Amino acid sequence: MDLDVIRRGLDALREYDTDLDLFGAREHRYQLKPPLDQATLESVETRIGVRFPADYRTFLTRLGNGGAGPYYGVHGVRPDDSWTRLGPFPFTEEWEPPTDDEGYDDAMEAAFEGLLPISEHGCGYRSHLVVNGLAAGQVWGDWTCVGEALAPQAESFGAWYHDWLEASLREVLNERIAATVRDETGWSVDRRLLSLLPPPLADGDERPEVKVPRLVRHAYLALYERRDGDARDLLAQARAAGAEGDHEAVRLALAEAVLLREEGRITDALTTVEHAIPRNGWWYDRSWLHRLRVELLLTQNRLGDAHTATEEHIARCPNDDFGYVRRALLRVLAGDPSAAEEVLHADAPLGTGVRSAGHPRPADRTPVALRLRARRLAWECRRWGHATAAPRFDAIATG
Repeated sequence: MDLDVIRRGLDALREYDTDLDLFGAREHRYQLKPPLDQATLESVETRIGVRFPADYRTFLTRLGNGGAGPYYGVHGVRPDDSWTRLGPFPFTEEWEPPTDDEGYDDAMEAAFEGLLPISEHGCGYRSHLVVNGLAAGQVWGDWTCVGEALAPQAESFGAWYHDWLEASLREVLNERIAATVRDETGWSVDRRLLSLLPPPLADGDERPEVKVPRLVRHAYLALYERRDGDARDLLAQARAAGAEGDHEAVRLALAEAVLLREEGRITDALTTVEHAIPRNGWWYDRSWLHRLRVELLLTQNRLGDAHTATEEHIARCPNDDFGYVRRALLRVLAGDPSAAEEVLHADAPLGTGVRSAGHPRPADRTPVALRLRARRLAWECRRWGHATAAPRFDAIATG
């Protein structure tokens, strides 16, 4: 288990998944709890009569006694828990619980000997670390609450954790790269992490609902790396895959409009967006379409149309912070930064910042939303040639 890789990976997840969109992230927030001291760990092991696997011991004593990890996070070891001695785990291959009532309770109790719960999946599902028996050191998944199997998940705790870390980085980086290319926020991704991208395409899986999103993710990475020709080829493959359903068609139209914008074909990009907006795509794809439409109208200096499109964006995507930022921006572009500040303050309680400003969603999110939207607005002022107005909003963002 590479502790440095884990630390750097968690740092990257905290940096890039600012909206805590990844499954379980709002529980652990990519934070580890303080490590457990060696003497306390050894006293627990003495009480239960087993020594924990070396990689789990290293995690507990050098990284953290629980916290960030797969599903809702890794369980730590509670020294004050009512520990009992753990017998050997009886299985080396997948096991399914009995289907009849006779002997069920005894069979279930015996099946969980030698297992230490290390993570909750939700809905009663768990991951366990085998700490005694022939399978000691392995991680097993537990789906017995719905009558399904107790089965191996990973050869070791370290492999289980590293698999989660890589998969999480892959998902978060894909989303951040797509957001960067679609919205040009000035975000960037650590080039050392790009080796994780993109995930391989599934061989033989021709379902459009699977193939189209994967091809589009490849296309966004190509656009991020300024390989526009490769992006066009990938989008052509996505069209050929059969993007006929609304969800796939909207996602593909959004990527094609971004490519057209990159090529300087603003009118064609706007036409593509306008045709896609009425379709019933996923809500987050629709919000990106509305964002892009306003951007393209601003590029053409059509402030009146941009104002109308912004109000439609807010009406149709009320949880998207960017609509409220653009509402204030239009006041700046009309020459009235004071009115923009008033709008910014008035709109602060609205929306939930879904996939947008990147905040931890506190119970009273108004102050957080105000600061983050002000930061975004300052960036937009500089982008659209009103840099002199930006310090006003920088001050709100840091206030």
